[in-house]
Amino acid sequence: MTMPPRVGAAAVFLLGAAMAVSAATSNLNLSKSNIYRLTYDATIVSEAQVKAMLAELDSLGPMDAERLKQWLPANFKRFGIEPRLVKKTLVLPPGQAGREAAIILLSNPADEAKALATAAQATTTHAAD
Repeated sequence: MTMPPRVGAAAVFLLGAAMAVSAATSNLNLSKSNIYRLTYDATIVSEAQVKAMLAELDSLGPMDAERLKQWLPANFKRFGIEPRLVKKTLVLPPGQAGREAAIILLSNPADEAKALATAAQATTTHAAD
């Protein structure tokens, strides 16, 4: 017994579509410091780079959102982050998305809603601790 060609073609198409959707989703991670919380796309920044950046930001002390928006791109290369891969940077002040200021680095601006949800989920989880 052989499978009708249409059923086989449909199965291959659905499998390909599922793989394409899977590849298109971002791997957003979250890292915290004493002052900042950083949500980032793991395809553009490593955990080690994030930890180094957050350690320096902690040593500099609290900055307002505008100053952070200037400091981050000016220092990406120092931490080994390719600036052209960071397509959008969001900075939310403390209180807007939790106790810490929230920084979001995205390689795809379309992932903003997912990143904001990740940051909000971390805030909820942190509040329950």
